[in-house]
Amino acid sequence: MHRMMKTYKRYVLNQTFVEGCIQEQYLVEEAMMYCMEYIHDGNLGSHKNGRRVIMNEDIESAHPMDKKGKQYVLPNIEYQQVRKWVLTHSSKNAEWEEKYQVYLQSQKSRGKNRKGSQAKELDYIPWLRLQLQNEKVSPFKRIVDGPSFTAVSYNRYTMNGYVFYSSDSESTTTTQNSEVSMKAVTSFRASTKDRNLVDDEVTYYGVVKRILELDYVEFKQTVFYCDWVRIEDKTNGCTVDPDTNLVFVNLGKFMRNTSEVDKPFILAYEAKQVFYCRDLSRDNWHVVLDAPKRLSQEIDAYEDPLVFEARTSANDSSSTTLFEDVLEVVEDWI
Repeated sequence: MHRMMKTYKRYVLNQTFVEGCIQEQYLVEEAMMYCMEYIHDGNLGSHKNGRRVIMNEDIESAHPMDKKGKQYVLPNIEYQQVRKWVLTHSSKNAEWEEKYQVYLQSQKSRGKNRKGSQAKELDYIPWLRLQLQNEKVSPFKRIVDGPSFTAVSYNRYTMNGYVFYSSDSESTTTTQNSEVSMKAVTSFRASTKDRNLVDDEVTYYGVVKRILELDYVEFKQTVFYCDWVRIEDKTNGCTVDPDTNLVFVNLGKFMRNTSEVDKPFILAYEAKQVFYCRDLSRDNWHVVLDAPKRLSQEIDAYEDPLVFEARTSANDSSSTTLFEDVLEVVEDWI
């Protein structure tokens, strides 16, 4: 403990950091507290005779950690949102979307050649159900038909080496397990004058509100309902510190979830856990850190470091060194 406090003071008082940047101090303090709370709550396993004992040997497999889930009836808007999201991520969906575009073009051509009233174009899902109505039952057809309105809600779920909590279930805990990020390819225009769309990988940051298991009769699908930060707002939603290259998000600025075209859902396997460290100089602002994965049977407990990976550039080693020293301190403490 003495060495831990010594190292902490060294970083707080170190004049090599950017002068006046108290964010670094808060970052060290909260990261160290998070390490200790994370270990105290058993998220990394217990310790016997100085060795780390794995609490769950099957941690890499995805499954709910609640003894029993609760019934949750999807409101119509959420039902349409999650139905579209799951369908969009089906491997067979892309070819059907291409066929749908051909259908739309044919409808427009018929409208130009015919006089009088024109048949109304079908939306994608009704059109797709019509195409598959005589097909044998398959997983894809089940996805197109949609899940049951009645889902199962869980408070905790393990996936991708992380243990995710719904935010409401964390009200009585000291750890954070509901913070999440997701990478997606988004099309955008480089400028208002540019007519061509450019694809780019974007990272979204949010908070898990609900963990739901959807029922497609023949199989289940786990999804996370999330509040997502307005990352497109580079001033009030999501910013990158020019000195440290750290990402800051405003948890008071979430995207809307009130329309069928909104996208609050993600598939469970798309989720990556992050940790939000408060910026005490601004209300609702937090710095984003990558949360460590829990240890599994396949990972050597002495070779897998507990690292809070700062989002730094290759040329900026100050923050990386900071977190390596935090790791060293915590390992000495445990």
